[in-house]
Amino acid sequence: MDRILTMPAATVRLHAWYRSAGALLRELSRALNQGQTLLRADSGLPVGTHLVLVMGADCLSTPLEVQGTVTSWDVQERQHEMTLRYDFDSRSQRASLNEALAELRRQNRGPRRLARVPLTLATDAAALAGGLEVTVTDASRTGARLRITGHALPTLKEGSRLVMRHQGQSPGTRRPLRLELEARWVGPVRRLRGRATRVVGGRFTHVSEAMQKRLRALLRFDEVRPRVSLTAIEPPPATRKPAPGEKAPSRRRALKR
Repeated sequence: MDRILTMPAATVRLHAWYRSAGALLRELSRALNQGQTLLRADSGLPVGTHLVLVMGADCLSTPLEVQGTVTSWDVQERQHEMTLRYDFDSRSQRASLNEALAELRRQNRGPRRLARVPLTLATDAAALAGGLEVTVTDASRTGARLRITGHALPTLKEGSRLVMRHQGQSPGTRRPLRLELEARWVGPVRRLRGRATRVVGGRFTHVSEAMQKRLRALLRFDEVRPRVSLTAIEPPPATRKPAPGEKAPSRRRALKR
């Protein structure tokens, strides 16, 4: 404790290096949406200590910096445990963010017109089932991928509609808005230690202009801690049977509608 109390008041800088722009942005999203994290170390820092998390990658000419503050400190079995609260100003980090996002676009060689931005966005699913964990793992303005984990998973198939609610934290975004994702593919169920996990990807449908604006802010990291809920999973809409002599639309054409 004496050593901690006599520490200099200089800002502590923690450096982390990432192999890709995607890995950096995913960890940035995880840290910011979690709001705080628990650090364990051989020595501790007093409550109120200011830290800077410096996040670098080869694609960045200047690293990203995330501000942090120690909000609690305890010692458990000779190991120091500190709770660190994160604060982030995207305006001051805009140049580095734009570099990372440009690298994602450069690497986008898939069938998608827009590159997906890696995220770790916890999504409340209490309306569906207790103990269900849902995370948005990437998104673009046109679609997203979700990871769903629980002891029992809801029924999902291609064409299912995942109804979400988005509520921002900044002024003008606190009114909940509906966001609907149409499942285009549903991954297999994987089980580990009594829990099942499934990944689903899809495209947004019927996105309002206000919701489009919120998506742009989320993908630029201007909105870093929204409240997102998965409120319902609706079955695929019934398809009309072709009339006698009418050719049925191909599956690809049906999905594009």
